[in-house]
Amino acid sequence: MNKAEWVPSLHSSIFSKLLATMLGMIAILVLMVAGFFAFVVFPNVSLSSENAVKEYTRLLAASSPSLAAAKNISKVAHVQVRYQGPGGDWTTSDALPSIEQVREGKVNSSFGHHFYLEKAPQGGTYLVVWNLADQMHATHVKLLWMLLVLIVFVVLAAYWIQRWHLRPVRLLSDGMGRISRGDLDVALSVSGQDEFAMLTAGFNDMVSRVKQMILARDQLLLDVSHELRSPLTRMKVALALLPDDGDKADIDSDLKEMEEMIAELLELERLRTPNGLSREEQDLIPILREVARSFDERPPGINVISSCESILVNIDGEKIRTVFRNLLENAFKYSLPDSRPVDLSAQQSDHTVIVRVRDDGVGIPEAQRSAVFEPFFRVDPSRSKKTGGYGLGLSICKRITEAHGGTIQVENHSGRGASFILTFKNVA
Repeated sequence: MNKAEWVPSLHSSIFSKLLATMLGMIAILVLMVAGFFAFVVFPNVSLSSENAVKEYTRLLAASSPSLAAAKNISKVAHVQVRYQGPGGDWTTSDALPSIEQVREGKVNSSFGHHFYLEKAPQGGTYLVVWNLADQMHATHVKLLWMLLVLIVFVVLAAYWIQRWHLRPVRLLSDGMGRISRGDLDVALSVSGQDEFAMLTAGFNDMVSRVKQMILARDQLLLDVSHELRSPLTRMKVALALLPDDGDKADIDSDLKEMEEMIAELLELERLRTPNGLSREEQDLIPILREVARSFDERPPGINVISSCESILVNIDGEKIRTVFRNLLENAFKYSLPDSRPVDLSAQQSDHTVIVRVRDDGVGIPEAQRSAVFEPFFRVDPSRSKKTGGYGLGLSICKRITEAHGGTIQVENHSGRGASFILTFKNVA
């Protein structure tokens, strides 16, 4: 995978890292608050509550409440009361221990359950049991739910805020993807005055400069090609006056190669304009078979594969023939002595046509795949006459395909060889 196709995974994206940092800070804050309440607030509250409960128990016993009054107090204050004395023996809850058991210490005073004995003015004893555990548990549950709701709200708010602030990063990533696909008409909107705005402005400036450099390069090639035609014509005239010998044949061969290269350069430039094509509705299958027949006698051979009897497309027939010839020439050029025949296949799905040229040759190094459609690029850096060509064939294929509104891409196979895949949409 090249850099242009690189997509950050979930654990490596800056958004995930910022979100994880925020969640970690929230967790630390929650632990700090919980520790503060557990070791500072709750002990002080418990001590104050115990003193208040003792005073309330004394006042309750001094008022000598009846069973009915004690039940009302139990509902309001969440306490249970038992009385033993001259006024009888009653309790607001059968689960309460006896006063004797409490005096003898035969009851377990668990956390939140406090037993208080207080003598009544008219005689007898009141046992008051405060169940603080249930009350504190209810308070804790409410606090926990409030804290969870607050955390969820903070996380969602932070998610959308971070997503908004990191929007320029996503736009930059999309812009880089468009540039890697050859689209230099990229101009990202700049909002704000922060670092992302500066980065976006720098990106737009870089794209503009790259576009100007490529246009200047293409214009230079075009101007040089035009200027070379005149001296080449004079050289051909002078060559025709020379006697026939081996040197004349070599010079004539070199001149023809130069003329062919100039013609291809001019064709590349002409295909930039919509007037570079002469399109009409044609059947693609006969064109494929016609081009394939010119390679029948060459090793390792060729197979034409199609599940359709006819595929109607709106194309410039001669230009599309040039594309197929260049791709097949490239496939045969880099085939090996033991390679399988080259496959030329076509298939149609709805309004999309896919043509594939598959070879069993040396393949294309991964580091060079993104540059195979650049002018003058060759996999063989030696530029020897054994492999031939000027590195313009695939550039012309790309320019013709894109002029038809299609795409062309290359992929390597798991073993060896490569495939060139052409896709045409909105066909006839």
